[in-house]
Amino acid sequence: MRFKTIEHTKCDVLIIGGGGAGLRAAIAAAESGVDVLMVSKVRIGQATNTILSKAIIAASGWGDAEDSSRVHGADTLQSGRELNDPAIVQYFTDNIRAETQRLQEWGVEFVSDDNQTPMVVKLPGHRYARHIVGKNWQGKNLVLPLKKKAVESGVRFEEGLFVSSLVVANNRICGATCISEQGRFLAVQAKAVILATGGFGHLYMNTNNVPGITGDGQALAATAGVDLQDMEFVQFYPTTLGQRGRRILLYERILVQDGVVLRNGRGENILEKHGYPNPAEITRDQLAQAIMKEILADPEQSGTVAFDLRGLSADNAVELSALLPPDWAAGEGVLQVTPTAHFCMGGVVVDNTGKTSCAGLYAAGEVTAGAHGANRLGGNALAEAIVMGARVGTTAAAATTDPVPAEGFDAATEEELNRLNALFNPQGQKPDDLIEALKKNMWFNAGIIRNQDSLNEALKTINELTKAQVNVTSFTDLLRLLEFRNMGLIGEMVSRSALERTETRGAHFRTDYPVDNNAEWLLNIRISRTDDGLVLKKVRVNQQVAAQG
Repeated sequence: MRFKTIEHTKCDVLIIGGGGAGLRAAIAAAESGVDVLMVSKVRIGQATNTILSKAIIAASGWGDAEDSSRVHGADTLQSGRELNDPAIVQYFTDNIRAETQRLQEWGVEFVSDDNQTPMVVKLPGHRYARHIVGKNWQGKNLVLPLKKKAVESGVRFEEGLFVSSLVVANNRICGATCISEQGRFLAVQAKAVILATGGFGHLYMNTNNVPGITGDGQALAATAGVDLQDMEFVQFYPTTLGQRGRRILLYERILVQDGVVLRNGRGENILEKHGYPNPAEITRDQLAQAIMKEILADPEQSGTVAFDLRGLSADNAVELSALLPPDWAAGEGVLQVTPTAHFCMGGVVVDNTGKTSCAGLYAAGEVTAGAHGANRLGGNALAEAIVMGARVGTTAAAATTDPVPAEGFDAATEEELNRLNALFNPQGQKPDDLIEALKKNMWFNAGIIRNQDSLNEALKTINELTKAQVNVTSFTDLLRLLEFRNMGLIGEMVSRSALERTETRGAHFRTDYPVDNNAEWLLNIRISRTDDGLVLKKVRVNQQVAAQG
């Protein structure tokens, strides 16, 4: 099968991804006076994790006078178990107040009091109430104004395109190749490329991420020779509806209410059983681990525990109505919940301007490592994405004044076109079947509860799946095969890193090493893709060499 159309285009800055980090980067780059093109495999702004979010942003300066960016940064480092990049943490906590004010100027509305001052709430792990929230607790009230501003700034959009490769010529990134389910091939020549593709939540059987979050940006960077870091740290949100965890129930707001209890299949109070008497202080990793232990120990194997709301007062129920499913009161007031893959702390190694080690390549948001360390605090995802998106957009735009040799671009894109055409094959397993097997493997063997045996089993299964012959007879199959290969690479990186870290820290929990080990493990694990396979190395947190762009 051959591609139906083969096209070429150019831009100054190419942004891969369509969520909050990418849109903020696009606005910053466009305001620097350069030509910006955003490419996304989904609808930009409207099919991403940003719109799925509750639009909660941690930003000191809106609440308690005793709070500050310094305190916010200290809380972030403590939650990250000291594995964060301090320079990135300092930058986003110092600048998020100004960014949220800018968001207001662009039409973002926050839940406010009568004087139109944003309401401030407190989430676990933060010393102060410092969170402002998008109107109606909906991500669309954050991301749609950003999209509107990007359009007004002259940003061009290309939707429904999957980026199959980064084009490397003369030892620098100079563009990317893209394909569609309709058989379109587009080669984009660019002076700078920004990855803003989000995490890899769909590597797991349970996830609340929107479809398509499959680690594409991380895989693209690794294939281009850029190190990844902290891949063992995946945050599982503890309380989501149903057996596959599609919708979050915001435990940080609900579980702290009088009369609300989390119960296992025997009716026991899970928090009391696991030694967490104060629900206002339990972090996401602690609660997810406690719930998963109960799920695995349940003889009925229902895959859920009970969020018991029967003791919730009528007044509190009204106050929380925007966070609860519309029909919850029609039942018995008990909702079945399960943990779900929610956020990825690990990703592409960048410095605090968004530069990677590969000339011409930048990254921002969940695709990167450094901001969150071993565990992310609530509200910090959007704070980091917005601030670092703005900075990386400006950084990349400034780099477009450098001359970029064009030699080699056409040859590299032709080579990629030939590679893709060779993947069509009438034999083997369908990509979707392999993806489902991979997701199940990662959930049970490299998910919330891990140990040496389970991680070795995860790696064995990944190896078997990725060696399978794959049936590709349509362009949709081709896209799914490429996603599967990205997921297989990232799954191996997660499992290898988790096997290497012989301790429990943050979101990484090992039953065979159940406590942290600061004497040996105040280290980041970096991982490189080479011709001989994956190579891991340990890097001391305070001695990291800043990436050079």
